[in-house]
Amino acid sequence: MKRTVVWGDDFTRLDPIRRRALDQGAAAKPPVRLRAGRNMHVSFQLSVGPLARDEAATVEPGSLAGPGKNAIAGRQADVFAQWYREAEGRWYPEICVPQRATGGSTPAFRKLNGVPNARYAGFWVDVFVPADARPGRYVGEYSVRVGPSVLSLPVELDVAAPVLSHESCLDMSMNNYADGISKGWSDLWNDPGHLMTAKYRRVEKNVFRTAHEHRGFLHYLPYGHSGDVRKTFAPPLTGEGHRRRVASWTDWDRHFGGYLDGSAFKDTRRGPHPVKRFWLPLNLCWPSDFLKFGTPGYEAEWRAVGKDMVEHFKKKRWTKTSFDMFPNHKQRFMFFPWDAEEARFIEDNELQYYLGSLWQGTFDRKSTGPVRFDYTLGTTWLFDKDVRSDLTEFIDVFIGGGLDVAYARSAVPGLLKKNRQLWPCLNSGDMTQSVRAAAFPPLMVWMQDATGYMPYWSTMGGWGESGWRDGSDKGSLAFLYCGSVLDSEETFASVRLKVQRNMLQAVDLLHMAADKTAGGKAAVKRRVNQALRMPASGWYPSRKADSGDTDRFTEEPPLAGWRKFDSEQYRGVKNLALTLAAGGKQ
Repeated sequence: MKRTVVWGDDFTRLDPIRRRALDQGAAAKPPVRLRAGRNMHVSFQLSVGPLARDEAATVEPGSLAGPGKNAIAGRQADVFAQWYREAEGRWYPEICVPQRATGGSTPAFRKLNGVPNARYAGFWVDVFVPADARPGRYVGEYSVRVGPSVLSLPVELDVAAPVLSHESCLDMSMNNYADGISKGWSDLWNDPGHLMTAKYRRVEKNVFRTAHEHRGFLHYLPYGHSGDVRKTFAPPLTGEGHRRRVASWTDWDRHFGGYLDGSAFKDTRRGPHPVKRFWLPLNLCWPSDFLKFGTPGYEAEWRAVGKDMVEHFKKKRWTKTSFDMFPNHKQRFMFFPWDAEEARFIEDNELQYYLGSLWQGTFDRKSTGPVRFDYTLGTTWLFDKDVRSDLTEFIDVFIGGGLDVAYARSAVPGLLKKNRQLWPCLNSGDMTQSVRAAAFPPLMVWMQDATGYMPYWSTMGGWGESGWRDGSDKGSLAFLYCGSVLDSEETFASVRLKVQRNMLQAVDLLHMAADKTAGGKAAVKRRVNQALRMPASGWYPSRKADSGDTDRFTEEPPLAGWRKFDSEQYRGVKNLALTLAAGGKQ
């Protein structure tokens, strides 16, 4: 039986039965040809086979020799076996499982996956180019083992001069809700005290690390719609009124301190940098009981605990993270008399003005520097009104629906001048759509001058074993997958998350280029539009023109913009970003 290996870049998914392309284009024969900057990932996919039922396949990265005696060692490549999910009668490579966790595409791994008549094994490979790599051309070979056969895979990598910052220019909020993580492990979920266990803390840390490695951050809201804060997600309090205090920071610091000083990420590719944003437990029921709402005692307790919090964070020197308050209560869930988020009636904003009065002098930036606290408002129905109102005097971050920033285009420059943040909550596509849908959000957000985004309203919507097998949701909320199906405590990235990470890197390079280009960001945006053959107005669809494709009042309307560009145009933007970040030189 003749074994072969074919490859494609991050935009080329192949099915495991006939090796057909599931997106535009087709697989290519080796050599693998790549281009990247420094301190960044570049990715490719492999299809290996055909395989006999009892055969395993593995990929063994070799060293890539570069200019002089420089080399990029094989250990800089991370290999993932692809797990396939079925939707609408087709099998899609979806979950990237570290090869070290499975031993490659083994018979046991494929049997567990359960793809009928699978003949080919799929792999995703991330090659990390170190920041100190010398620019130039690197060549070498990876070995692909298929049963008794060993196939040589030539790899060519052109390393460009730009060094990517460890920090992204956009906030990529991987929003989720406590205690969703534990649902992925039955032994945790069935243990009432699981949040205090060492296993829970390890599992949670792995979710944070996976988000970190993909240039985002786990944004884990610590309370429910009732206002109840999950145990250990807020420090214990003591006293009442102006004597209310944090009784002890010990466990809270032990739980979250590694994310805030960066030590939880010390051996990741991205490095030991603190999480960019962090949801606080502040809400209508904490730090003061809602039964006291509106009374002098309620305000006194907010300010007293707030003072404790600010002083503690200053002492810890947690100055690289933005600490967010996000009122997420909804009247329609029958707990409170207002919609604090996604308000439909402007009268509900009276709550924001009241909370704003507590915020001022307690958590506002003038009162807390160098620690930063941000007041975040989720607004969809009222977005256009809210961003033009006096809410902008104290709201720091406005999160709207998918096209709300585009619809409020004329307000954006003034908001940015006030140092306000603007995010859309988006739809990054499902498995059945081209992975171009996952590449589109960071590019759109940057071109619209927004400052961040949520790729979905929840990135662990397919959490648990059902998320690995049930194709009914088409992976529409699953950017992350729990490892419990493989008896692992790790969290695995989806193919779509990796595609989006790679485009986010390109956007960061464009942002770097804006500082080196005459005319700044506007000039770089013109170059992007030329590459995409896109008029500048194309990023700003009108409500009338867009009404057939979206419901602008939802958090993440089904954005169709990604369809405007083919895969080759996305590749062109990535190459343009490298060229412009290098000062216009190839």
